Amino acid sequence: MIHLMSEAATADMEPCELCIIGAGIAGLNALFVATQYFGPMDRVILVDAKNAPGGMWNEVYDYARLHQPHPSFTVGDMAWDWSRPNHYLSTGREVAAHLGRCYASLRERVDLRERFAHTVTRCEEVKEADGRTMAHVEHHPNGHPDRVRTIRAKWVVRAIGFDVPAPRPLPLQSARVISTTPQRLRADGVFDSDAPVYIVGGGKTGLDTALALVSRRSRRRVTLLNGSGTVFADRDLLAPRGRRRWWSGRLFSTAFRDVAMRFNGTNEDDVFDFFRRTMCVSLDPSDQQFFFGIMSQAERDALDRGLDQIVNDYLDGVVDAQRGTRLLLRGGGSLPVSEGSVFVNCTGHLMRHRHPYEPFLSPEGAVLSITPRSMTHFLTSMAGYLLPHLFFSGRLRDAGLYALDGEEMRRRGGRLYHTALVSLTFLNTILAHEALPVRVMSRCGLDLDRLYPLPRRLLGFIDVKRNGARYVDHCRTALDRVQAETGVRCGRLEAA
Repeated sequence: MIHLMSEAATADMEPCELCIIGAGIAGLNALFVATQYFGPMDRVILVDAKNAPGGMWNEVYDYARLHQPHPSFTVGDMAWDWSRPNHYLSTGREVAAHLGRCYASLRERVDLRERFAHTVTRCEEVKEADGRTMAHVEHHPNGHPDRVRTIRAKWVVRAIGFDVPAPRPLPLQSARVISTTPQRLRADGVFDSDAPVYIVGGGKTGLDTALALVSRRSRRRVTLLNGSGTVFADRDLLAPRGRRRWWSGRLFSTAFRDVAMRFNGTNEDDVFDFFRRTMCVSLDPSDQQFFFGIMSQAERDALDRGLDQIVNDYLDGVVDAQRGTRLLLRGGGSLPVSEGSVFVNCTGHLMRHRHPYEPFLSPEGAVLSITPRSMTHFLTSMAGYLLPHLFFSGRLRDAGLYALDGEEMRRRGGRLYHTALVSLTFLNTILAHEALPVRVMSRCGLDLDRLYPLPRRLLGFIDVKRNGARYVDHCRTALDRVQAETGVRCGRLEAA
């Protein structure tokens, strides 16, 4: 909605060329891109609810590690300040430190004003008295809603990404067990005890937690409540180590192509089965979900050896009775639980709370949004790099990108969400390459294919050059069918 505002009403607002909302991986990449278009005299205001740059990496559990090769988890093309091998999986603290260093370098390149520990309450386009459309951003210090200030910006990038909330302990009925979260394991003394542990959730956080526990104390009993199970992309296939990258493995772009070109908009079950058979590892052949996590076969084998039990069902509750404490399963079964057992909430936290819908580009083109309601790439980091380049260069509206309402599609089913998002990512990557200069793409250190030597990457580039038009037509047809069949937004900007 466009609001009208008089000249007097804008007099007390703080002006700037650009306001970036969010200082996580998407926001920092947007800031990196901004430094290519704005100079030292251009005011940029950065607003974030946390106390420091880095987003979720400021609050991640202390045993977290990257699943992907660390060089590709960065800001723009900014290198890590070490010479560790590509396959090294950086810890959460190392990631936070790297993002902090990137931010410290970027903040010197523009006239940057920081607003950490601030909450944004409104961001909208406004038609001002002189006819110009500007973006107004209301914000206040966290916990002080009475101290509202307004930013008046020519451009706004709302880089909130997935906006991952901190997990909370599960509300269990039993008074004989401990309920906690990955962030509290050390404070609760779990690593130093032999108490049985029940990990609730079989996704990335759950398997990180399981690996951390089974590697620390061999006498502890660890049970994984796996739900419907999660498959992981095979790190040994997609990110081979050392010299093997010259002749083995599969480029990430090739893997995405092979999935996207099998998806016709309605056959997500068949495509998922192909993906699971050819590119994945999992704890159980029947695992049903995929959320873009990566795991090696060695990690899978360590879990097979270390876990005492894998329960392919969902936790329904833990209750105390005369005959002892029991764990209740959604499928109707139950298990005995020892007093003092620890339950760790590792259930998925992505897209568990609804955001209002908004297109990735506002009607008058002043606000760019990177949110789950209008996804253009499966990685918010890549969206934070590609979309601002298109935005600041004036190419975004005409690039023909497709957008997916990820929150709504996720509710329709994990397999459809996964296959549609892979097709969307493959399509938009081709379109971005066509719309942006070669130098822009060459500076994208986030490209996962950079793990491989240049000759292998060139083969993929030649394939897209030869067949790109056919790939684009196929993906558009499939995604148009997804929107027609489900009613979920999954199309071009004008149709979103």
